[in-house]
Amino acid sequence: MENPDIVIVDDDPMVGELSRDLLTDAGYKVTLVQDSMEAIPTIKAQMPRLIVTDIMMPGITGMDICKAVKSDGALKNIKIIVVSGKSYEVEKQRAFQFGADFFLQKPYNVETFSSTVKSILDGSTGPSAPPPSAPVAPAIIHENEEAQISDLAPGQIRTTVWGSRGLPALMPNSASRYGRQTSCLSVETKDHLFIFDAGTGIIELGKEIVAKKRYYKDIWICLTHFHLDHILGLGRFAPLFDSNFSIHLIGSNDPEKSLKEVAQSTFYSSFSLTKQPPKAKIDVYEILEDNYELFPGVKLSAMYANHPTSTMIYMLDLLGKKITYSPDSEIWGDATAFQDYDEKFGGFCRGSDLFFHDAVYTDKDYETFKKQGHSGLSIVVDFAAEKVQARDLILWHGHPDYSDEDLDRMLADAKARAQAKGFQLECHLPQERQSFMLQGHP
Repeated sequence: MENPDIVIVDDDPMVGELSRDLLTDAGYKVTLVQDSMEAIPTIKAQMPRLIVTDIMMPGITGMDICKAVKSDGALKNIKIIVVSGKSYEVEKQRAFQFGADFFLQKPYNVETFSSTVKSILDGSTGPSAPPPSAPVAPAIIHENEEAQISDLAPGQIRTTVWGSRGLPALMPNSASRYGRQTSCLSVETKDHLFIFDAGTGIIELGKEIVAKKRYYKDIWICLTHFHLDHILGLGRFAPLFDSNFSIHLIGSNDPEKSLKEVAQSTFYSSFSLTKQPPKAKIDVYEILEDNYELFPGVKLSAMYANHPTSTMIYMLDLLGKKITYSPDSEIWGDATAFQDYDEKFGGFCRGSDLFFHDAVYTDKDYETFKKQGHSGLSIVVDFAAEKVQARDLILWHGHPDYSDEDLDRMLADAKARAQAKGFQLECHLPQERQSFMLQGHP
């Protein structure tokens, strides 16, 4: 079979097939790949002149494909067009950084798509793998000390907010009733502890775990992404320096930096905040957009968020309850056939009991800062009630420049909107150490 001119990589059947048909009608030989994990093998086997790839896909992302192609001597001359609804300026810069020849925003113009592709092929436009398995951690044996018995009964789930504010440009001098620590959420059962993000809030959580000798068979730390406010406290998480603990670090690789590289720079670099290496056993799990059974009865699901850089959303399903954590995610509220993030995300987390979601901006401010990666208040309230059908909405990532009075008004506005629209939705704007309890199945 003659090699194709173009390989399209897109997991969305509608967009992928439309792109293929448009380019086929224009006279090109085209291969469509809908499973991104097959993209690199297909490209190597078929050696096309051009790759057209989406960014956010299960498996590997379009950025990963750019990086892999342009770093391979045999493939580096293949041209790449990144096509995505994730149109943040920083994403465009990253696409070019990793070797893309052109960035095309969805929804693209079907009338000019083929001519755009032709111009890239003619050189007249635009600037010039499965995750490794890790062993299941053994049970921890504590010598010469007695662990505190959990205060939770079988079936009880406690989620505690240790930090939920954004990181300011300057450290604030004023106190806040909502706290100043950055993202960290713990989810506890009688036997297990899950931690989402390692912002500065994780430091106080770690101190409490060690001080109260509250030991768990497993501590799972799930990082959504590597922006500083979500990893700043990781190197000072006290259980890392206690050999009685086993820590499982979970996250998605980014083309700029892998999860393993983040761990190494945090724990062992001379530039890290910690001055001693960890003593705990540490496993690193580099995950993709998929469903993972951590152990029987506990499932962790992950999908890519609409936010600059490779950012994960997590849903933890345990004891019959669903907890979704999405601290950095822009819901647009105007989904089209070409921009299906809202629909996909709604299906992913539908029926969540607790829905922790990005709500950085008031409605007024969102009009100024939309399309930059964070959500506005009213869109989030409507989405939580109509798409997710959540029981409780916890508004996350409070803007660091907002005063307590500003945040009070946001919470009042959220509650008033839910009431006015007849939503069966409880809205919360959390304070540090505030807990939300769920009763699951023992």
